[in-house]
Amino acid sequence: MRKSTVYLVFCIMLMVLSIMGFILIDMSTIEPSQISGNGNIAILFMMPTVLFYLLFLFNLFRWFIVVACKIKLKHRLHLIILLVIVLIILIFVEVDFINNLVHLLGGGPEEPKSRIYRFGWYNQYTNTIYFNWITFCMGMVLSAFFALCFGLLKKQIAAKSNLRKLSK
Repeated sequence: MRKSTVYLVFCIMLMVLSIMGFILIDMSTIEPSQISGNGNIAILFMMPTVLFYLLFLFNLFRWFIVVACKIKLKHRLHLIILLVIVLIILIFVEVDFINNLVHLLGGGPEEPKSRIYRFGWYNQYTNTIYFNWITFCMGMVLSAFFALCFGLLKKQIAAKSNLRKLSK
């Protein structure tokens, strides 16, 4: 197999493992209508999920750098603008998701009538604030955004270096 094919398969495997971890965390998060007596079982899945997810994002970043070098500057700038718009939309959706969950829980950890009173913001009811499809997509968008910006910067540095060589 070629190196690029192996790399792509590895990246897809990391993505699948990350998605599975996010799903397991979602499944083991207690619904606001239920009462939890077992603590936060989702913690068992979080460390491997975070590891797989960060490796996936790093590999996605590397792949986008390679892709960025092959795309024209104009298209790269359009893609960066599109990614910023998508990120803004995802932020609004995430804020709405969090507000909805806090409402279902009866308020935040400081509210005495809340289901999470004195638990803090990270507990068996709020895992999905941090691990959901929105945050998964945000990570991918940010990874692609930084890779494209890094690709632009890399190309500008190379152009300046070539210009200096020519002027000598």
